[in-house]
Amino acid sequence: MEVEAGVSKLRRLGAVRRAGTLKAWLEGMLDLYQERLLDFDLAAARLAGQLHDAATAAGRYPGFADIAIAAIAKSRGLVLLTLNYRHFHPLGIETLNPLE
Repeated sequence: MEVEAGVSKLRRLGAVRRAGTLKAWLEGMLDLYQERLLDFDLAAARLAGQLHDAATAAGRYPGFADIAIAAIAKSRGLVLLTLNYRHFHPLGIETLNPLE
């Protein structure tokens, strides 16, 4: 979702070449890793609602994409690898920095 939004924004702003490059990269990743993609299924959606409420109650307002990513990982008992620890920490999801 985030990458598609980025492609759309670049096109809207007239950065057609950058949009094309980003779109080509995305299509390549989807092709290479199709078997490893995790769906935003019913279990993740229900958990996303709980994560959203808990974050809001704590005065945090993460975007839908971060909540969806966290819910997909948490619903499957996975650790989220991210460089954006501050985005996911308030959601109570276990994270690791893949570069450390």
